[in-house]
Amino acid sequence: MSNYLYACGQHVTFTGRRLMSPSWTGAFVITKLLPSGGEEPRYEIKRIGETYTRAALESDLAARSEGLQSSVF
Repeated sequence: MSNYLYACGQHVTFTGRRLMSPSWTGAFVITKLLPSGGEEPRYEIKRIGETYTRAALESDLAARSEGLQSSVF
């Protein structure tokens, strides 16, 4: 089983990549730890203010400073 770096409820910055360069970034919160399927750990994340979630690899996430966090709900 994978060791997860982030926990449910933790605020993170997600950087989506397209063709090896960043294509977008934003503030998200971890909503669920997903099975890795033999890869690196994966997470279900939700952007603050959006109603849907998305999956992200651990390498696409970075912890956010506590001063930047706000409620997701």
